[in-house]
Amino acid sequence: MTLSTQAQPDVGSAKSIINSSNSADSGKSFLTTERNYPVTALNEIRLRDGSYLAIDFIPQWGDAARSFTNLKVRTSKDGQKWELTDAPVTMPPEYQLGPMSEGLRVHRRVMELPDGTLMVPIYTVFKGTNKQRSAILQSSDGGRSWSLRSVIPATNAVGTNEVGWSWTSDGRLLAVIRTTDSPVTKLVYSYSDDQGRSWSEVQELIGPDGVVVRGIYPDLLLQPNGTLLLTTGRPDVRMLASFDGTGRSWQIQDTVFANYPSTGNNGRYDGTSGNNTMESVGANRSVLFYDQCHVWGCGAYNEQFGVSATYVGAVTPGGTGRIDVLSRLLDKTATVSGRFTKPDKKFPTVRLEGAFDGLSDRDAVAKLDNRGGELVLALDRSYPINRIGLMLGHGEPQSATVQFSIDGQQWSAPVLDAVNRSDRALRYTDLPAPQEARYVKVTGAPGVETVLTELELYTADADTFENELPFAIPRGWTDANKTWVTDVPNDPAYAEFGGSHSRTALRLFDKWTDDNARISRPFAPSPRVQTSMQFGGSDYRAMFTFGVRGTGVDGARADAWMFRLVQGKPASLQAGNGSAWVEVGKLAEALPTRTYLPLSMDLTADRATVTIGTQTFTTAARAGAATTMSSLDLGTGDPAQYGGFYLIDDVVIRPGS
Repeated sequence: MTLSTQAQPDVGSAKSIINSSNSADSGKSFLTTERNYPVTALNEIRLRDGSYLAIDFIPQWGDAARSFTNLKVRTSKDGQKWELTDAPVTMPPEYQLGPMSEGLRVHRRVMELPDGTLMVPIYTVFKGTNKQRSAILQSSDGGRSWSLRSVIPATNAVGTNEVGWSWTSDGRLLAVIRTTDSPVTKLVYSYSDDQGRSWSEVQELIGPDGVVVRGIYPDLLLQPNGTLLLTTGRPDVRMLASFDGTGRSWQIQDTVFANYPSTGNNGRYDGTSGNNTMESVGANRSVLFYDQCHVWGCGAYNEQFGVSATYVGAVTPGGTGRIDVLSRLLDKTATVSGRFTKPDKKFPTVRLEGAFDGLSDRDAVAKLDNRGGELVLALDRSYPINRIGLMLGHGEPQSATVQFSIDGQQWSAPVLDAVNRSDRALRYTDLPAPQEARYVKVTGAPGVETVLTELELYTADADTFENELPFAIPRGWTDANKTWVTDVPNDPAYAEFGGSHSRTALRLFDKWTDDNARISRPFAPSPRVQTSMQFGGSDYRAMFTFGVRGTGVDGARADAWMFRLVQGKPASLQAGNGSAWVEVGKLAEALPTRTYLPLSMDLTADRATVTIGTQTFTTAARAGAATTMSSLDLGTGDPAQYGGFYLIDDVVIRPGS
């Protein structure tokens, strides 16, 4: 990942000074920065042939008469050495460039169509007019020359300039555009159904609160999972999300960063400038970059400039049981094989694992060969699969089938038959009923290469926490206190040790002497319930408690069964009997640290069976008088104790079993 920042004065006549920072770990760290780099990432793209192209924000008049302008196009075979080309822009007679210095501004994100056509948004003032307009330029010769593709209609707008644009989940182009309203600009939007050749009249963009969204510098990003993110600024830095990926409506609007020094007059818009950019780093997660304050708004902070980043994202509705296939491939508990195209040294990320890396980039895929190529995934065990996410290609028609198998020999009829689909993101298929599968096969159409961009699998009736936002309370869980989803990887310097063959887990974090960590998972009321989970800890001082609650004959909330694990040599399992903790039995040894153990319960009205690892315990010591059970309850320290760190993964609850 490359991040560009500007270091010159924020005036139109200033020559660009570009800092280029590089990350080799998906934006977690940027360990190298090069000053006076020749290229800005604002309008940079890696082309289909593996080469790179970037366009400067400001072009240059091509002659003394200012009859045309040249885009400053920079190209590179490897992204290291760049060549500068003056690329002339030819405009039709009715849209001649006018009074703007150097003719126009290029903003932002170059796109490449399947036929090699390049497109990039600009804004300008046309000759004979006095308002800014947004338009799209095109090139059919690799960026050596450009012409006008379209002008985005804005009859009712005072003027428009900065464009953020993206493909939508339904295959259209969406442009969100800053207006020139004063003193506060707003955002408008327009759609194209013909790859940017024509656009709908702009309309005001309405947020989830029913109010027109104000802002500058819009950026759009279609996440691999099909949710569409929009970021903007001034005031503050904000993110909106369209869950269906179309942008027709926006479901959330969050303030990501705000540091305005006062609310009076222009003080409300000091601090961060609101300039921003996003890049996807996972199926449901992106990194948002922004400045802490701009040159004209940093006086209250003693001119302490800086660039910050934070994770943002949105998850797809439903689907709480996503299987982390990539982690299993990396730890060798799952394997993948098949018939693929020959490796290309220019694209090392085109590989078997590319279908499971959570990215929808053109060069982060698996390519099946043209002889009916196939990918066969062997999971660590059999799962009841109830949902499939599949993305083929990047807008080009593609076909493939998906089949299941228990033994890798006998295959089901296709559970998904994708025919001539033009995908821009994952599409999800919910199966009529869960189907057991340990092996999954994707077969491409004969005679053509099939680009398998992403494949997701979901297991029924499970909470794996993979399709959740880190540091959030997982969907379906309630009464959370000091408990959230974590994706911090295993690191011996920290208490964290990652998920169970996965990237995420549920974390219970107790560092309070007068409080505890706790969370509940409601389920359908039942006189019997079976639960299972993966359990691990790195700090056992505040004991881990688990059990179920429900309702009594009077309909009031009541305990049913409660247990706790007491660390020792060996550790022991205790049950709550309503007034005290009584020992149920001892484990064979101490509870291991930073290691997952399977933990399950089979609970009826008068008997509890608890299995920890390979040991099974039974008891009749009930915690309360609940006659039906309706929630799984996890916690630390009863009574409150200091020090407890537990990770929970792969929670399955089966009431009425």
